[in-house]
Amino acid sequence: MTPKFASIMKKLQRTTVPSKSFAVALFYFVCSISMNFLNKAVVSSYNFNYPFTIMSCQMAVTIIFFDTVRLTGLIKLGRYTLKEGIEFLSASLSFALHSTLSLMALHGMNIPMYGAIKRCTPLVNLVLSVTVLKKPWPSKLLTVSIGVITFGVFIAGLGDLQFDSYAYTMGSLSVLAQAGYMTLVQKSFEFHHKSTLEMIYINAYNTMPLFLTMSLILGEPEKVAVSLLEEDSSFYLIFIILIVSGAVLTYAQFLCASICGALTTSIVSVSKSILQTVVGFFTFGGVKFHPLNVSGLLLNVLGGILYTYVKRLESQRGMGKASLEEASSRADDSKMLFKKPVDQTVAVSLSLEDENRNKKFQVRDV
Repeated sequence: MTPKFASIMKKLQRTTVPSKSFAVALFYFVCSISMNFLNKAVVSSYNFNYPFTIMSCQMAVTIIFFDTVRLTGLIKLGRYTLKEGIEFLSASLSFALHSTLSLMALHGMNIPMYGAIKRCTPLVNLVLSVTVLKKPWPSKLLTVSIGVITFGVFIAGLGDLQFDSYAYTMGSLSVLAQAGYMTLVQKSFEFHHKSTLEMIYINAYNTMPLFLTMSLILGEPEKVAVSLLEEDSSFYLIFIILIVSGAVLTYAQFLCASICGALTTSIVSVSKSILQTVVGFFTFGGVKFHPLNVSGLLLNVLGGILYTYVKRLESQRGMGKASLEEASSRADDSKMLFKKPVDQTVAVSLSLEDENRNKKFQVRDV
């Protein structure tokens, strides 16, 4: 590989990776914001508060889809094995907890406050990235932005006039579970080199028995049968969209955690807060305004904007540093190229001088 070709490949890598990360983050952003409103519609508007049944259906659709495309040869994916299932079990348990607790929290919380409490996830991800993934502590500005986000959540919670302690507890626990499974997904990607599709496939098989067991223990199948008889035709369409969208969201979450990292994935959830909060104030019954509520949400959004700005600034500095390193390596290469002919010239001149000296000695001897 020539030095010129190597430099071109480095440039392509630096331009392709950020664009790919941005596309993945945007994909997760769109899926995530739509799922919150779909979940709220099914759980609250239609009073279908059966989280384990919903998640069982989502995992069943995921398994059927992946097994179909695997058997038809459309994608290269190995069969599920017990060994791989055990290796990924901790991430699957965290995922199952997060999915279930989130649905429980949505039943008793309005969307703006649900989004606000979920935005405590970056703080937990920050701690886990240092303790579990052995990453270095982020810069002071990034730490401050995460602190502003978390502080805004507590302020907004004090001003929530529809405060539901049970819903807030479920929401807080879902934050811990979400941070845990995103960190473990990133760890599996970086250390065990598992692809996104492999992790989703294994996760579906791991969590399906858990969701079905909990659904049977709580007697959800009987309640679901009664509830379906009372629902109108529009419910079925929304429910099918919810199940399919849930499977897509799982793919988007795992992909974003693998490519962008757990901390950035949690910040993408913060980025959607502006649109989600504004829409949430006027949908599903709306939210009563309170100075603390609004102030906390503004702090929450401000922290997200600050994080995005600092992250972008640091990435630009990193690209600039890489350019300087490349320029210095080019300079070293050019020095080596110029150095070789000079050394060869000196060697030739020295050898000529030695030959001349030998000839002189030979003439004197004669």
